[in-house]
Amino acid sequence: MLRIGDQRLSPKLVVFDKDGTLIAFDAMWHAWYDRLMLSLQSRVKLSPDALLGLAGTLGYAADSGAWDPKGPLTLASTIEVELLVAGQLYRYAGLTWDEALEQVRLAAEEARGELFRADLLQPLGDISTLLEALRAAGLKVALATADTRVPTQHALDALGIADLFGTVVCGDDGFAVKPAPDMGLEVCRRLDVAPHEAVMIGDTTSDLQMARKAGFGWAVAVASGASTRDDLAPLADLVIDGLDEIEVLP
Repeated sequence: MLRIGDQRLSPKLVVFDKDGTLIAFDAMWHAWYDRLMLSLQSRVKLSPDALLGLAGTLGYAADSGAWDPKGPLTLASTIEVELLVAGQLYRYAGLTWDEALEQVRLAAEEARGELFRADLLQPLGDISTLLEALRAAGLKVALATADTRVPTQHALDALGIADLFGTVVCGDDGFAVKPAPDMGLEVCRRLDVAPHEAVMIGDTTSDLQMARKAGFGWAVAVASGASTRDDLAPLADLVIDGLDEIEVLP
């Protein structure tokens, strides 16, 4: 049994999101975005209007550096973001669609290096102790992230928690990404747990919608990512400030 916030839950499976839930979101993904833009501008001539249009499409306020918690940079997978960027290059830079895709692929490959920087990999609490306690209590533990496989595996290995997950489903594994239910249902299938016996813990509305659509028993929001409590609360059974509010009960 778990105590999460002021509620007691009895799941068989705990599914976590990664960025904004287990690992700090802002520093890593701001660095990724900045490198992506620098790489693009070194390859493609972009007018000021094009840069503003690109930022606006992705939900990024260039003047303040703020990201829209309901926008693509917060909620979309990296693959979806790359497609949006390619569309803007096609529209504003005069590239063919094939050319736009290639330029984004090259820039994204360069930007991906930011996701491997040790100084940007900041766990949101004592996550290894929490995961170990969940497993010791007989609960199954999984990860469902819109991020791609290679940087996800790197982050889990660097934090020493890769072996604590029963399974990991990533954004490039071939399943429809959040808020579709597919990733959550695949986790349940792999670990042989009925969806109603699972709890999702995530920091975005997409995490919570996935849980609802997949028929999870509980959807718990953690206010440690880019989304606000006001955005999360309508979709969540409860909202907590951080993972330290999750307690494994005897």
